[in-house]
Amino acid sequence: MRYLKTILLFIICSVLSILIGFTHLPLAWLFGSLIGTLLFIRYFGTKFWYPRWFGDSGVFLMGFQIGSSLTAVALFAMLADLLNIVIISFLVLLMSLSLSRMFMKLTRSSLETAILASVPGALSQMLIMAEENKNADIMLVSLTQMSRIVLIVLIVPFIAQFFPSEGKTGIAEVVPHLTEVLTPLMILIPLGGILMYVFLKKIKFPAAIMLGPVLVMIIWNLTTGITFTLDIALINFAQILFGIRIGLQISTLLSQLAKRLIFIILMQNILLITGTLVIVLIYQFFTTHSFNTLFLAAAPGGLAQIIVIALETGGDISIISSYHIFRIFFIILFIVPLIDFYLRRRASKA
Repeated sequence: MRYLKTILLFIICSVLSILIGFTHLPLAWLFGSLIGTLLFIRYFGTKFWYPRWFGDSGVFLMGFQIGSSLTAVALFAMLADLLNIVIISFLVLLMSLSLSRMFMKLTRSSLETAILASVPGALSQMLIMAEENKNADIMLVSLTQMSRIVLIVLIVPFIAQFFPSEGKTGIAEVVPHLTEVLTPLMILIPLGGILMYVFLKKIKFPAAIMLGPVLVMIIWNLTTGITFTLDIALINFAQILFGIRIGLQISTLLSQLAKRLIFIILMQNILLITGTLVIVLIYQFFTTHSFNTLFLAAAPGGLAQIIVIALETGGDISIISSYHIFRIFFIILFIVPLIDFYLRRRASKA
């Protein structure tokens, strides 16, 4: 019976994700699975089969997709504008970490929760770290990060339309899907991802289940030149696996949610977007990029939804992609380990 419930859960999550997809909301399959899981638990209970490795598999697949974006073309685009990318990324991250202190005091949450909820553009990575850290409130982290995505989709296009674009959208690199370039040699990619995950896990590196395949994909792209992106069906399946796991965890915490917390979460995200706007207005005087392109490049959202907004508002996609890809990898390779080291050190002292 519990296996039949699992099948029913997957069907409900898939249908709800498809319906949400009609709204063009980014990460619709992740949102749909999370919401579908909460609804399923409400009416059918928690007695169904869902092993932890299901969720891990979803994260593992998403790691390959993130790593696939760092191609040689993307790397050269970053190098061409590296100084601006580093400064803007640093300023946005510094502002978000500053806001985390206010968030911690208002929500009376732990420092771990406040930091993981505040770092922009890193939904999957922050959720994984929240899972791994016993002092972090995964419900607050999830709601803050996910509501930010919704606010980005609603607010950023509204702001961007008031400023002129550069009159071009840039040239986005066309990358084939996995099934279009699949060869027997590619069996090395998942095997390498598993070995890298085991190694990172052994040395207690944070978010190892995601970082393992990311690093393997970077090595593959730069050594073979055979670039690809995962097929959309595989990406959607990964989001379902991960979304169900997060939904299961949040379901046990929903009783703690109050209107005051919702207001604080919204305020935190609006302040982050507003702060980014101010940073870009000032920094625009030191670069040749238009405000529209620079704002979309700095906006605290994920790459997918920002690129969609750039297409609609005339931003330079090549520049915007470079900024966001750099920030994703900067967060994964440097910020996540630094945060993990700081929180572990703080916990050991306590």
